[in-house]
Parts: sequence; C-alpha cells; structure tokens
Amino acid sequence: MCALEAVPEGGVRAATLAGVPLALFRLDGAVYATQGMCTHGHARLDEGWCEGGQIECPLHQGRFDMRSGRALCAPVTEDLRTYAVRVEDGTVLVDLDRAAEAPPARAPAPAASMSDGGADAGADAGPVVVVGAGQAAAAAIRALREAGFAGPVTLVGAEPHLPYERPPLSKELLRGDAAPDPAACCRLTEADAARLGVTLRLGTRVARIDPAARLVLTEGGDAIPYGRLLLATGGQARRLAVPGADLPGVLHLRTLEDAAAIGAALGRARRVAIVGGGFIGLELASAARARGVAATILEREPVPMARLLPAPLGRAFRRLAERHGVEVRCGTPVSAVRRLGDAPGGDMLGVETPGGLVEADAVLVGIGLVPDTALAEAAGCAVAAGGIVVDAAGRTSVPGIWAAGDCALHAGPVRGRRLRLESWHNAETQGAAAGRDMAGAAPAAGDGTSDAAAAAPWFWTDQFGLNIQMLGLPGADDAVALSHPGGDPGGDPGGDPGGDPGGSDPGDEDGVGPGAVYHCIDRGTGRLAGVMAFSAPRAIREARARLGQPFDAAAASSRLLPDPGAPAACLPESCQPESCQPESCQTENPAMSATPSASPGAAPGLSITRRYHWPAEGLTRIPDWVYTDEAIYQREVERIFHGPTWNYVALEAEIPNPGDFIRSNVGPTPIVVSRAEDGSIHAFENRCAHRAAEFCRELDGNAKEFVCPYHQWTYDLRGNLAGVPFRRGVNGKGGMPADFDAGRHGLRRLKVTTHRGVVFASYREDMEPLADYLGPEILREFEATFDGRKLTILGHYRHTLPGNWKLYHENLKDPYHATLLHTFLVTFGLLVAGNRSLMLADPSGRHGAMCSAKSDASKVKAEDKKEMRAYKEGMTLAEPRFMDFIEEFDSPWSVTMATIWPNLIVQREMNTLGIRQIVPTGPHEFIMKWTMFGFEGDTEEMVRHRLRQGNLMGPAGFLGLEDNEAIKFVQDGMRSVPGGEHLVALDPQMPLGTSETLISESAIRAMYRHWREAMEL
Repeated sequence: MCALEAVPEGGVRAATLAGVPLALFRLDGAVYATQGMCTHGHARLDEGWCEGGQIECPLHQGRFDMRSGRALCAPVTEDLRTYAVRVEDGTVLVDLDRAAEAPPARAPAPAASMSDGGADAGADAGPVVVVGAGQAAAAAIRALREAGFAGPVTLVGAEPHLPYERPPLSKELLRGDAAPDPAACCRLTEADAARLGVTLRLGTRVARIDPAARLVLTEGGDAIPYGRLLLATGGQARRLAVPGADLPGVLHLRTLEDAAAIGAALGRARRVAIVGGGFIGLELASAARARGVAATILEREPVPMARLLPAPLGRAFRRLAERHGVEVRCGTPVSAVRRLGDAPGGDMLGVETPGGLVEADAVLVGIGLVPDTALAEAAGCAVAAGGIVVDAAGRTSVPGIWAAGDCALHAGPVRGRRLRLESWHNAETQGAAAGRDMAGAAPAAGDGTSDAAAAAPWFWTDQFGLNIQMLGLPGADDAVALSHPGGDPGGDPGGDPGGDPGGSDPGDEDGVGPGAVYHCIDRGTGRLAGVMAFSAPRAIREARARLGQPFDAAAASSRLLPDPGAPAACLPESCQPESCQPESCQTENPAMSATPSASPGAAPGLSITRRYHWPAEGLTRIPDWVYTDEAIYQREVERIFHGPTWNYVALEAEIPNPGDFIRSNVGPTPIVVSRAEDGSIHAFENRCAHRAAEFCRELDGNAKEFVCPYHQWTYDLRGNLAGVPFRRGVNGKGGMPADFDAGRHGLRRLKVTTHRGVVFASYREDMEPLADYLGPEILREFEATFDGRKLTILGHYRHTLPGNWKLYHENLKDPYHATLLHTFLVTFGLLVAGNRSLMLADPSGRHGAMCSAKSDASKVKAEDKKEMRAYKEGMTLAEPRFMDFIEEFDSPWSVTMATIWPNLIVQREMNTLGIRQIVPTGPHEFIMKWTMFGFEGDTEEMVRHRLRQGNLMGPAGFLGLEDNEAIKFVQDGMRSVPGGEHLVALDPQMPLGTSETLISESAIRAMYRHWREAMEL
C-alpha cells in the first residue's frame, strides 16, 4: 500500500485504500492501521497531534490509542475501527476485511472507600439512580462502571430519548446535513445501556425526591429507591416573555423535537427573525444561511454576547455573521410578536421592536437556559447563583445526592464568581467526576481545580463554515489581543475545506476569519484568562500551558483591539495611565478619549470607536463629526458603499443592446456597467488590473471590448482579461512570468441584480435578494413607479452639492422642511401640512418614502398658512399645465420621493419621473446624477408633459435649488463652528420609523440608528 519509511516513527500518515480513508501509525517499528476519521466530529486524524502513543483529534481534542484504536477520553466514546497490517519487503499492506487483533480488556478500577458525609461505602450503599437523561448522565454512568461500581443503576429521563448531546441540535441537524435523529447524537445507546447494566426509565418525570427515605418518586406514582442519587436535570430553554410568544411559528431550541420543528420551519421559510445574539442565536443564523434563508438577529445588548465576552469578541462574531448575509440589529429588544394578515392560518409573523416591525416566516428564540433546580431545592440541596451548589466531586449539601451538568454550579469560583458552565465539556467532566466519586474512586486529573490546564473550561461552536473554540473563561471587561489574522500558521484542520466565503481582511479592525486567535487578558492581573480561536485548533492546544500566565502581546505577535466600554486603566505590564502617550499607546487607554465637544482628531493614537462619542441624549441629537470627519467618511465607504448594500448603478434602458456600456459609481468608486453578448449585465471597477488606470473614459457607448489607454491591456464585456501586449516578451526576453494566469487578473467584478429595469450592484457576493433588502413596504412603493412598463430615457442632469451625502437622505426623510422651505410645494398644494401624507420608513430605518396626496391649495387652513411663511397667497402659474396630474399609477399618492439606501432617490412628482444617484466625493461634497425617464407607449404630449414638470422640479427648478442651498447652509454651519451637535426631536411619540404626520423627524432618527449599527459607532 505504501512504503514503510513513509510512515513516521511515533507519527501518523494518511492513506486511502479502495476508497476507505485510513490512518497509519508507527510505534517502536510496528505499524498499525485504523479508520482515518475521528468517530465523534469526523475530522481527519492525520491532521491531529501524536504524543505518547496517542493521537489527538484536531477538532475536539478527543484522544485514541494508536495501537488499539481505543477511545481514551471525551468527547470520543466510540473506538476506531482497526485493520490487520503486515509489512513485506519494506511495503505496508493493510487488510480491510480483517480487524487487527483485539487488545486486552481494560481492568476495572478498584472501588475505594467512600466518604460523602452520609453515603455508605461499597455495594451495601445501595443502587445508583440518575435523574436526567442527558450528556452529564451518560458521562456519569460510564465513569461509574469504569471505576468498578457493580451495583444496580437506573436512569430516569423525562424525554423519551436515550441520553444525547445537544450541540448538534443547533448545528448540523439544522443545516440539513442530517435528519434530527436521536441516534445521530446519542451518548448512551441501547447496546451501551445493556452492556453497562443500566435500567432505563425513559419518558418518566420525577415528582420529588425523599432524601430521608432515599426514594425517587415519579409522577406516575412509582417509588425508586436509591443509595446514591445523581441530579442531571439540565434545564429548559428560556421562554420569550412578550405578548405573542406562544403563537405558532415562535420556536425555542432545547430538545430533539425542538430541532425537528425548527428544521421544518427553515425548510419552508424565506426569512426568519432570531431573538438573541448569543451562541445559540448565531448558530441558528448560520444554519438558516446555509439553507438559503434570510436571517435577522435581534439582540438587546449593544454587541452580541455583551454579558459573556469582551466587546471586541462580540464585534468579531457580529462581523462574521454579517459577512454571511445575516442582518444583526443590536440594542434591539423585542416587545411583542403578532400575526400579520387577516387569515388566522397565515404564516407571517411580525416582531415588534423600537426600530419597527420585523417580518418573518418564523421566529427562533435563543435567549438562554433556565436551570432545572426545583427537585434539588425541594430535597434541601443548597442552590445559589442559579445552580445547585456542588464540590469538585459533584456532591451537594445533602448526603447521598450529587449533581452535574447545566443544573449545577462549577465546583469553585471562577475568576471570583460562582457560575454554571453550560458547555459540552463541563457536562462531560462534571458528570464523570460525579460518577467516579459515587463509585468511591479517587478523582481523576482535572476533576478538581488544582490542575488548571485540565480543568480549564472549554467550549466550541460551529458557525459559517468555521470551527470556533474557546479555552478558559474570558470576562466582559477583559482586554483582547489578536494574532494570526487571516490564516493559522499551523494549518486549518478544523475549518471549512473551502475556506471562509467571507474571507479575512488583515486590515479589519476585528480580524475575524479563519486562523484568527483572540487572547483575553485580565486587566487586573495582566494574565491570560481565555483564548478564542477561529478554525485554529493548534492555538487552543498550545494555550493550555499558557492559561493563567502573564501575557505579553508583543511576544505573542498580537495587537490589542479597541474596546470603547473598557475601564480607564491600561494593562499593568504595558503602560501606566499617567505616562501614556496617545501617539504611541497601543493599549487604547479610554482616559485619552475625545469628549463629545472635542475634535475627534485631537487624539490620533486612539481607535475610531474611542475617538467618536455620540451624545448622551441618543438619536435626538446628531454630532457634527458625522458629516465633517474624513475618517468617518472613509469608514462609510468601507462599511456602507462597499459593505452589505445594494447600490443603484444604471437603468437597463441605458444599455439596451449587447456591447452597450455606461460609466457609474458605487460610492466614490468608479465602475462600468455593460451588457454582454448574451444580454447579461455586468458591473466591474473602472480600474485596470495592471497599473490602476481608469480604462473607460467615455460616459457611455457601445464597444466590443475595453482597452486601457496606458498599456493596452484588454478586457471583455464581462470584465475578464482578454489580452496583454507582449505577454511572452520579444525574442524570448521580457514579458509576463510563464505561470501568468489571465483568469486571475480580470477586473474586480461586483454582484449584479435587476428589478423592473433598474440595475443594482454590490461588493458583497452574499447579498440578500433585493426584495428582502427593500422590504415589502418600500418594494410596493418602488413597484408603483416601476410598474412593469418598459422604460425610455428622457435625459440627464449632473451637478455638485457642497454638503455631506447623508444630508440629501435627511432632506427626503424630513417632510417638516418641505412644508416650510418650498414656496412652490405649499402654494400649489403638493406637500402641505394637513394633506393626506406619510413618511414611510422600513423596519431597518435605512430606506424611506415621503408620500403626499395633492390637495386643493385654496382650502389650506388659515392657521396652517400662518405657520408656513413660504406660502404665497395669490401666486399663480402663467402656464397652468405645469400642475396637471394625470393619474397613471396604482398609488394613492401624487408625490413620492423614495430613498433607497445608500445612493438612490426615486422621484415621482405628479408625472415627472427621475432617478437621482448620490456619488460622494468626500465628507463635504457629493455629486448628484439625475436620469429622467418615461415609458414606451407614452404619447408625444405625455413626454412633453413629463419634461415640463421635470424642468420645474429639477435641480434648477423651484425645488432643487432651495434644497441645494439649504444643504450648503447646514454644512457651512458645521464647518465654521465645529464640535457641535444638532437637534432632531420632532414627533417624540414616534421615536423611530414611519410617521403619518409631516411634522416629524422620526425617519431621520431611524436612519441614524441604522447608520450607527453599520458603522459600529
């Protein structure tokens, strides 16, 4: 099969025989063969670590004996299959049809005397009863028997299933990789129960414990005697305590039945809302995205897992989710769930939040666990801090009763706190410790707290193709240092073989991605408190020896990440606050942060999240640096225009034929939009891959290819590199390298989508569908204008505005100004206080539509006229046709101005139709590109009518000029008197979102809530 010398002494080599993956081991010259995959997580064993005749799985650190394939520790319980091996003439031969000779049976450990303060030693102490049929129960039973206990064992479980592990419920069982089959995650099979002599009482609920009589009393009236009792009752999923939480479609996750229900919901859903941004919520979002379901996480805290992990780690998890198309809304509590629509059997649900209604086909809840301690409390066991108090052996305060798993506290304080550790590792180790002690055996290594490495909490989560492991117990106030961003130097055995679709950006502030390793440092001691590794299991293995030791970021090649909520003191080993210099300090001392009134640029050594402080009043006040700061603008380009957004780039009518192209922009970035030979539409950066020249210089046209004027590199209509002059040099000299691959040097292409003749592009490949991005209400307004008729182009305008690009969005989410500034609008009844009107905002706050129905100007109330100084009594038009409104749209509104985040305004003012594209060029200026259009089938008079109204309301008409000047006045005021903030408080009864009055600024506040989330400020 392979040469003997190919198998390293003391090591492992992968091999495949007849399609069967194998692991070959060589110890003391002898060769052994086992199956090549771990029996637990199905990781490749050849990527693990060999030591002392054992192989450690790279994924979850289970260990096997190399010679026998025997499983040696949790989480592995199933031995490896072995195969007979012989070596002939230096060649290793493996027989797949014959197992290796069975190793000698393990001798049971001798039972030791017992001292639990009341239980008797030896077999006379009576039978063991385990209440709760979960992972801790299975671990205890195995340890009990391995320690030599030979008496009766009874397992009583409320669920009808054999003991199973719960991590797969939120991972592979929901991703559609497997059916939610109890056997898929079973920790104690029927064969195991028979072999270990366990009497099973499944589907049986316990009513109470009588510790004096040592009886377990079931709800069915049975009395089960015990000598030693283990409470492994776990807990229940915390229920969402809001109106509507009991509606069909609101699903919690704890049991196999819960997983089956959620799996079925994901199978038929288009979008789900996930309440809770902890590990369960993020795993649910990962499963949803793996099945093509849009997911929105609603987390009440400022960052995910804010009570458990430092803020930089919470941001990293959020960034990972967002890169895979998950919408994460932090600071978003849920107040109610209600059914949408009139049909009682309808499936759509609405989740009420301060930011508006979130629509979903299902609501998945992952907000924590309520430990089941009622039996223990009633039996007199001490309960504190939400868990049963136990010692290192699992003993409770009541003689003869032990506890383990999610219902029990950790044996001793962890970093000064008593807490429960809801993890696979804790259930396994705590259950095993209790089982050994009930058998009277001595504690194993790691049972207590003296062996820090063995006893260190360990946890894993699988999200978005990454295996993420955590060692130790980070605290919310810890400092965080990041190393190895973008790749694990030691390989990636636990990661996604295809890599992370979201990638890892070395310049990313949080560095999230495969191979990223986060070190959490106790600020009080400067010692390493925990390690979080993204598909870097070797980092976890290496960290076991360093946990609790002083941490030196420089020696670990790490950089400290900013945390705006951290205490003011720097790390003791790094610097002292009194001597900290902002220009050079790498510990991001918050004491150096700029105040709300100070210039953000005054503290250049601080991270962006430290330098910018939103006013304490919240969204009713907006600071000037939002509009004037260069660093904020650059972050907007990265996080918004190049982030998870659909950007308008063209109308299909502008490129109707193959070869047609038009220059456009995504934010400030120039792009080209072209129609290829097959009619498909493509968008790519207007930047040559060779020396970065803008290769397309014409605004539009028709071409067979694009040729860069500098060195004549040529690209096809899809952006592929088609030709390189002198690629092979001249006379055998010069030219490109022999391995130059033209396929890898095309133009940077964007993802493209179209809807009813409008073309959008995004830098994100994992963007949600446009309909989901817009939401149903904004989509209805969009489709009222783009109603299916084929578009025709009437002309273009282009002008520059001396203001920040967001001010234009504000202007069109501000119906208040429209009733006061624009004489034309109010005098002729187009947008008047008292009109039937609506300022619509989508639930995210990013999109909006200002809507109004034209009224009779002569009927404006006298008191309203007094408020509106722009109203001019008696003003008339010399040409009355300007004000004709020909009803042609399925809409109650005569005027709508829809703002599609981040760069599109859809103008429908009576019968004039236009697209306004925002192109920012810096914090103080943006270009507005207008495209006026009509429909095929318009009569000549309708075309002239649209043009008349377009001129009246265009950039040089009676509306655009006034808006442009107002925007300039605002920007001038902020630049001339910097460091200020302005008030946005109208309509307080509608804090955020849609309002049915024109005297409102609720849509502006909603937009800045979204902006702050997108910018993470």
